[in-house]
Amino acid sequence: MSIVGRSFCLFLLAFGVFSLLSMPPAYAQSSWQTSDAKLAVVIEGLATPYSTNAYSYLTLAALVDETVPSVIRVRYLAQQGEQEIKTALQPYGFYNSEVTHEIIESEDTWTVKYQVNPGPVTTYNQVDITLLGGAQYDADFDKLLRNHKLQKGRPLHHQDYETLKSALRNLAAERGYYDAKFTAQHIDVLRDQQLANVTLTFDSAERYLFGDTVFCCAFISSKLLNRFLDHQSGEPFSTRKLLDLQVDLASSDYFSHVEISPLWDQTSNNQVPIDVRLEPNKRDRYQLGLGYGTDTGARVTMGFDRRWVNDRGHKLSSVVRLSEVQNTGFVSYQIPGNDPARDVYSFNGEITDRSYEEQRSTLYKTSVSDLRHYDRWHRTYQLAYQREDFSFGSDPTESSSFLIPSVQWSLIESSSLPANRNITDDGYRLSIMLQGGHDGALSETTFASLKVSAKWVHRLNDDWRILLRSEVGALRADNFESLGPTLRFFAGGDHSVRGYAYQQLGPTNDEGVVVGGRYMTANSVELDYAIKSNWRVALFTDIGNSMMDWNERLKQSAGFGVRWISPIGPVRLDLAMALDEPSNPWRLHLTIGPDL
Repeated sequence: MSIVGRSFCLFLLAFGVFSLLSMPPAYAQSSWQTSDAKLAVVIEGLATPYSTNAYSYLTLAALVDETVPSVIRVRYLAQQGEQEIKTALQPYGFYNSEVTHEIIESEDTWTVKYQVNPGPVTTYNQVDITLLGGAQYDADFDKLLRNHKLQKGRPLHHQDYETLKSALRNLAAERGYYDAKFTAQHIDVLRDQQLANVTLTFDSAERYLFGDTVFCCAFISSKLLNRFLDHQSGEPFSTRKLLDLQVDLASSDYFSHVEISPLWDQTSNNQVPIDVRLEPNKRDRYQLGLGYGTDTGARVTMGFDRRWVNDRGHKLSSVVRLSEVQNTGFVSYQIPGNDPARDVYSFNGEITDRSYEEQRSTLYKTSVSDLRHYDRWHRTYQLAYQREDFSFGSDPTESSSFLIPSVQWSLIESSSLPANRNITDDGYRLSIMLQGGHDGALSETTFASLKVSAKWVHRLNDDWRILLRSEVGALRADNFESLGPTLRFFAGGDHSVRGYAYQQLGPTNDEGVVVGGRYMTANSVELDYAIKSNWRVALFTDIGNSMMDWNERLKQSAGFGVRWISPIGPVRLDLAMALDEPSNPWRLHLTIGPDL
């Protein structure tokens, strides 16, 4: 090395030593060594949704609450974070944002503070959405494009753009446009004008049709299985219909496993064959259950079901329920209707023996019923013949027989809380039952009875719900005394007016035994509050009675309770005070079951 070269190297070395010695001590240490301080990041100038997304884009965020690395690395990442925040704001339409930062050092914490000015939001200008193929004549696609959010003048949100693309793809898949694709898809942003032009061209191609549906390995007759189908060969393809078919077959209880597959690789003449593979369920099912209810006391339930009696899908079910208050034996033979997933004919037999608070009754009943589903409504026609032996107190046992035609309509609409599928978010239940008999048609006396019940559940906010319940019944009879207890109205108990015993409310005879009335009403207002995800507390008041005349006084109660949202449904423990019984006001009620 020459003398000049050596002199130059010595000069550089001396300059480096001089520069290092001339640095402030703190800077010289922090540039190359780590500190015991922790790192923090603050973003100012943005609303919560935007700041959250900006924070998620920051590489520096991975070091938060960690020991600060060298200042060089912190400054590099802090500078890089300015562009990262700008990028994070673009999906919300902010393409002209300004970001600055500063590093605030203290002994315990180094804080990287970003100051953000998002600037003006970019809005949609020209939105060109074009459909090609069969979808341009499809009403469902027309409805989708009439309700999307990519409208001129609205803020540009990339999520809305992606949502529309996903909706088009999903609708195409659902409705059988198997070859659908985008031939153009882009957003052109004019930064200086804060405008965006959108171009989407979606070519659905032609819609596929249903081919033949083949059931494999079924023990049920093909005639019955074909009645489950909501489509025919040659009809436009729909994934929704296949999902409904799978649900209906699985819910029939005939099968333990149902698998439905469109055979796209076997498509011919634009028709796709459908393969349905079925595995049989166990033919016989036995049930044994133990329980307790404040209305019934301890109870035992034993059941036997034959899921299919023959290849036509007929079923047999039977159950025996034993409790301190009532013993029941019930058997039913069921025949699938024209729509086997929803309609059923049944032939039923029942024997019920009840003895409670000086009320005694033995009921023998046979019936035939026809259950149909119409959209959201369920309708049940029934023709029953019953004989009832009954007595109240020391009265002699009486017998009465009735041939009773009846009709019942019921409707349930319900949505569940996202955190727990066993509790209702919003919904309602409505039931209307009309029955009667005529003394000229195998009935002891002429009578007519109407009962209407409803319940409504509404979530006020994340924690509070309100539950309203109402039940009203009325009957007219030429000879009320000949009606057995099962045809009269009573009130009181777990599902009626809490604070009063089961069927405690109603007209009484000379011995003070409740004999039931012509009219009945039971109403409830309840508020419950979530203290934990599976625990709620409630306040309620109930009012009602069973009466011979509408102008009789109603009974009221008030109380509080605890609800545990168990895997099998809500378990309710209520303590209610009967306001009209000062000598014995408090009563405990335990119930299990769904809100509706």
